[in-house]
Amino acid sequence: MTLRRRLQFFIAFFAVLVLAAATWERYAYLQARAELTEALAQDIRLDEVANELSSALSVLIFISLLLLALAWIFLERWVLAPLDEMRTELRMVASGTIHQVIEVASPPEIQLAAADAESMRQNLVAQIDLARAAWQGLEQDAPLVTSMRKALSPTAMDTTNIGIDVAGQTLPASGAIAGDWWDVIRTPRGIALAMVDVTGHGPEAGVFGLQIKAVMAAALSAGFTPIAVMERVSAGLVDIDALLATAVILEIPNDISAPTQWVNAGHPAGYWIDKNHLITSLNPTGPMLGGFGGTWQSQELFFGAGDRIVLVSDGLLETQDEKGEEFGTRGLISSVISGQQSLNSADLTNLIVSTARQDSVTWNRDDVSVVVISRRLGE
Repeated sequence: MTLRRRLQFFIAFFAVLVLAAATWERYAYLQARAELTEALAQDIRLDEVANELSSALSVLIFISLLLLALAWIFLERWVLAPLDEMRTELRMVASGTIHQVIEVASPPEIQLAAADAESMRQNLVAQIDLARAAWQGLEQDAPLVTSMRKALSPTAMDTTNIGIDVAGQTLPASGAIAGDWWDVIRTPRGIALAMVDVTGHGPEAGVFGLQIKAVMAAALSAGFTPIAVMERVSAGLVDIDALLATAVILEIPNDISAPTQWVNAGHPAGYWIDKNHLITSLNPTGPMLGGFGGTWQSQELFFGAGDRIVLVSDGLLETQDEKGEEFGTRGLISSVISGQQSLNSADLTNLIVSTARQDSVTWNRDDVSVVVISRRLGE
């Protein structure tokens, strides 16, 4: 319930109490006067006092109601209206109008709160300007790094025609290149979502990630099954002195009645949340990728309307707070449950990242990736 609504209820309740008390006093007075009619007739002064008392009661009722009306007007003007003004300015900044100044003229308490918000906005703008300048310098002086980052970024693919909503984030531990990547790839049977987490971070991990991405994208586009793709990637790494990597591939068919195939190569468990909020772990079905071979198994799930799948890298799960406690599976599931009513995958992705980051003191130790896939209702 909003503050305005609570205050309205309080003032209305107080007004009813005042009116009830005044009415009861008026009734008691009239009763007493009726019983003393004869005495009042014989004593003019007592009658005058009674009339004065009656007038005083009427004035008291009027003043009480007037004070309540003035209290509401002043509260609306001095508290609620400034709060609404500050909220409007904050929403403008949150929607992208970052140069909107946040200021409130009065009262002093809300003015101070607005000043704190304005200070935070100025710091954010300064950080954005620094980041923009850094990216401009990167594009001018390091085209190779820019090209690698673009190559590792997910493909812009429209999946709305099959009722799939996909959103994700990959945040490098340092610099502009992450070893982690995720992508949506068109297959002959539908689409495939791949997520890879290379051990380490930085340029070396980025180069290794590009090698894996090239093989996976080509194999999936050619129609290879998720198991065959893992085998091809592993075979291609035999003669390469490379890092290790974990990976997960989900192939979602165009036919909603057909099962979704998934293979997990040593990657942290994903989570499938069905429309009834039942959570199922998508645990590893084979070893990590590193050129030493292995055997992977394929699992099936029926990804129906209203279902969601959440995939994250270990960089998010292993981030720690001041007490050394990891965000972990518990923090992830808690975020997923609290954001299950989010309207789209992007909302839930943002919620997971912000929840993990807000108390983290080890955020930049490893690359972080989060992907959410939703099957829209009615598809």
